Amino acid sequence: MARIWTWMVARGNDRGQGTVEYFLVILAATALALVALKWVQSGGGGGGGGVLGGLFGKVIDWVAGKF
Repeated sequence: MARIWTWMVARGNDRGQGTVEYFLVILAATALALVALKWVQSGGGGGGGGVLGGLFGKVIDWVAGKF
């Protein structure tokens, strides 16, 4: 048993490392999305609702101007 354990440790078993990295990236993206959503929903007092609405309007106008 100790021989198998030594072999696994020496081998550097990285089988689940990619999964953990993807999980952390998804977790960070979710946290960022929640913060952005809270900022947009805050409304008045310098909130992002007006800024985001203005940006969205500019993008729509730019796309409409291309056609």
